[in-house]
Amino acid sequence: MKHDTISIVTCSLNSECQLFEKVLRAVRQQNYDHTLIEHLVMDGGSSNGSDSLASRYGCSVLRLPEYKDKPLARMSTGIKIARGNIILFLEPDNIIPTKNWLTQMIAPFSVGSVIGTYSIYNGFERDMPALTRYTALIGVNDPTVYYLNKSEKLPRFETKYHLGRIYNETDDYLVVRFSKDDLPVLGDNGHMVRRRIIEKVNKQPENFLHTDAFAQLLTMGYDTYGVVKNEIIHYTGSDISDFVRRRSVYKKRHYDAYRRIRHYYVFDSHSTRDCIRLSLFILYSLTFIQPLFVAFRGFLAIPDPAWFLHPIVCFVSVLSYTRSEIAYTWKNILHV
Repeated sequence: MKHDTISIVTCSLNSECQLFEKVLRAVRQQNYDHTLIEHLVMDGGSSNGSDSLASRYGCSVLRLPEYKDKPLARMSTGIKIARGNIILFLEPDNIIPTKNWLTQMIAPFSVGSVIGTYSIYNGFERDMPALTRYTALIGVNDPTVYYLNKSEKLPRFETKYHLGRIYNETDDYLVVRFSKDDLPVLGDNGHMVRRRIIEKVNKQPENFLHTDAFAQLLTMGYDTYGVVKNEIIHYTGSDISDFVRRRSVYKKRHYDAYRRIRHYYVFDSHSTRDCIRLSLFILYSLTFIQPLFVAFRGFLAIPDPAWFLHPIVCFVSVLSYTRSEIAYTWKNILHV
């Protein structure tokens, strides 16, 4: 079987070297013709040796200190210089769990209308921290996205894919077509996309947002994805306070800063459905009952105590986002 050429784009800045090495080693261990793979590491000016580590694993490292705090601008630059037919966005905390993963992810591209692929589940290793296991089990690293029903991955207590319209299924993957009303958050953690397609919306690095890019492609008629029946590990760490802080920073950097020009909103304040779902999430989180039910349901499916972080993470997420939203509103009132 003829294989596609793959450009792996990784955005790194002082990545934790031990974890990053696991990521790089997993790529090297793939049962895929490595002459067809290039691994581009878009480095923001690392000082801890993670850039040298990537070079030792055969990656092409491009140092972009001018984009130190703009990882998506670095991603955009990576897309521009990539040569492969397929681009894989692989972050320095994304571990490929099996040696045949690349082959599995490439397979749906045999369907001509498929423009991108992603795993149906998040995975984890048993010795990983409870927080990482929890985000894998619930299927997303932000419970808000779960309650807005916009996570592209399933929680582990579900087996039937419910987003978009499934019009073909094999033993290995689903072919799903999305509309504006059900497009999930398509991101950078192990997602693949045809390079010639993503190039259509990759214009200015400073304004590039991956979720917006996929929403723009949808309006151009590119609406079909392969949902692969495997998993990708997204290591989210062990510190809940740091985890929530990072989500708040992400909101400030990628949502608040672009509110008036976004093409895709995880939460759309003009959508009645989103407003209802967000209100319910807040109610559930502050009363704890529904999140506890979800935790018990998950535990019955996969008996891991990490499920019981769900009520805690929901509660602190609501507090963190509320604080962030108050700060944003107050700043705009004062025109600071």
